[in-house]
Amino acid sequence: MTSTSADFIKLNSEQSTDKLEWVQSHKVDPGRISFLELPRELRELVYDHALRVLGAIYIYSKDTSPVHPAVRAKIVKHNNEGPSEPQPIGSTIPIALLASCRQLHAECSEIVYGSNVFRTYMSDPGFANTYEPLVRYMVFEVNADNRIYKRDMDSVAWGWRRQFWPHITEKSTVVLQRFPNLESLTFPIKSNSLVQTWKPAFMGSDQKTREQRIVQAAYWMKSMCPIGKEQLRDCLHLEIVPARGFGKEETENDNGKKLLWDFDWDECEFAEAFERMKIL
Repeated sequence: MTSTSADFIKLNSEQSTDKLEWVQSHKVDPGRISFLELPRELRELVYDHALRVLGAIYIYSKDTSPVHPAVRAKIVKHNNEGPSEPQPIGSTIPIALLASCRQLHAECSEIVYGSNVFRTYMSDPGFANTYEPLVRYMVFEVNADNRIYKRDMDSVAWGWRRQFWPHITEKSTVVLQRFPNLESLTFPIKSNSLVQTWKPAFMGSDQKTREQRIVQAAYWMKSMCPIGKEQLRDCLHLEIVPARGFGKEETENDNGKKLLWDFDWDECEFAEAFERMKIL
């Protein structure tokens, strides 16, 4: 894998076989100690420091050229980690390191593809067959049916059961076929407002406790979210993306002490309800 620009990950066609091969590399100077002579545990610490990113690797386009297949990617914020603004992947990951030799390529690829979170909207982001089995964590963007945002429960149920959930399971099946060793496949649902985080109608009223809302939502989703395969049940996650302009606001009391006032509900309740639904 080589890099031609800060946003490119180029997939080497000569190394893109169906299986990643570990081939021991030989030293140029037999009289000197080589990095590859260090214990594997120490090398992995170096790889982890150099190749694991804070945030996620966002794959936003691909070049399907048969000669030089490549994808475009940036480092983006994920789970409150990573840059505040998207950064070129080449500014964070030393892509050229993977092209140094076959041994480094094999050892580094396991970290790049197996330890980082990949975010994309494409069922086929353009990875070569060599790397697809290495991917463990993926966030897949999806557009939700507008009816699930309504307050009318009949409309929500129809939109969820007939449109939203079938779309999730269809995309999940395709993604798992391409990336068979996924441990986590997350679908973030965007709020339908820029200033207020979406609270699903099935989460219940504000008069209920947090636990009551979670239980109510879990049982509602149990009937709306059939999951056939055990692998999908284990790796699939849903979460709500909080609105950027609304949430916790900071103020001061009479003693000058900072307080946090909640003007919105905690969207983590939804993610917790979905996880609980899977074990009901």
